Amino acid sequence: MKWKDYVREALVNLGRQGRLKEIYPLVEKVREERGDTTGKLEEWVRNALQQNSRGKGSNIFEPVYPVESRRGIWRLK
Repeated sequence: MKWKDYVREALVNLGRQGRLKEIYPLVEKVREERGDTTGKLEEWVRNALQQNSRGKGSNIFEPVYPVESRRGIWRLK
């Protein structure tokens, strides 16, 4: 499973939108359940969101507010 898949699953569980502080624990839980505990969780979650939004990657995420506002609220497209 890729990081973007963990993030997508977390957002689905949050009703398709959530704050980073809500997303992190859900991603961690799913990864632990699957036996995947490597990597820097918060850094990789942010990277997965940014690399799959705004026309990049699979383009499945979007920030609710401009990323520059640093509010940390994301949703599924």
